[in-house]
Amino acid sequence: MGVEGIGASVVRKEDRRFTTGKGRYVDDIKLMGMTHAQFIRSPHAHAKVKSIDTSAAMKMPGVVAVLTGQQIVDDKVGNLICGWAITSKDGTPMKMGAWPAMAPETVRFVGQARRSSPARRSFTPRPPAT
Repeated sequence: MGVEGIGASVVRKEDRRFTTGKGRYVDDIKLMGMTHAQFIRSPHAHAKVKSIDTSAAMKMPGVVAVLTGQQIVDDKVGNLICGWAITSKDGTPMKMGAWPAMAPETVRFVGQARRSSPARRSFTPRPPAT
């Protein structure tokens, strides 16, 4: 009888192509008119975003758009969703606060996306939440 569950060997059909250099990654795909996104992330664990100056970034060659967290809120893009739904013991759906794709006003962890290009920014660091 074989081992099942945690610690068991998993047979994966995709390994051979990756270990032999024949894998295809998203970065390998090139399509006509394709653009790329660059996300600038917060260097602070908790900070108020004072300003974002996108003018220099918009003048850079190849830049199509500069998006900020506030634009995502203003355009009613919506929040990121949880990868799975959890229900309470009484059967009610889980409660989840707003979680925007990019921080509109306040960053809450180091690395949180704030904007989508090399725009100038200014933060006011805040004390860590405890």
